[in-house]
Amino acid sequence: MLRRFFQLLAVLAPLGAFALALQPVQQRMYGGHATQGIVLLLVALVILAVVEGLLLRYWILPGWSEKVAERLYAGSYLPEDDALARLTDRIEAEKDASLMPELVRLVHAQPWRLRGWLELARLQQDILHDAAAALQTLEEASTRIREPEDAALLMFRAAQLCEKCLHDDSAARLWLERVTERYPDTVYGRKAAARVCN
Repeated sequence: MLRRFFQLLAVLAPLGAFALALQPVQQRMYGGHATQGIVLLLVALVILAVVEGLLLRYWILPGWSEKVAERLYAGSYLPEDDALARLTDRIEAEKDASLMPELVRLVHAQPWRLRGWLELARLQQDILHDAAAALQTLEEASTRIREPEDAALLMFRAAQLCEKCLHDDSAARLWLERVTERYPDTVYGRKAAARVCN
């Protein structure tokens, strides 16, 4: 509570200083020096905007965003309530490859979930030791996921898989070129473009 009070004071202090700066502005405006008054007002506004912006960006908003995230997600999502999270944890803990078909069914039942595709591909590598199956999963996922950023991420991961696990540089380059062509304005599209140019 005390922290919020200080945050409120910190936000109001520059506004108070701005209000004080308006007195000389007013004197100049009515004293026949309108140009000076306007310049002084503009300078005061710029200083106010910079100070308030810095306070909000680096001190107040980060704390507020944490609180909002807690309110939105803490009560509504628990990993143990998520069938996908439970199943992936179980497969990983037990190293039980016989549960993989169940995971495949679950991922296909929720094709919009990026996490499902990524977990499936990861476990195909880690548990089944089948990089080719993981690549096939990433390829399918990139056609099923609608969000451009997510699809670009999947394709970029496919390129990394080709390069690091399958040792197929030409396939990796092909994936990077696909990301660059299809999703040039995404984070991974730009990363891919940088890799292709080098």
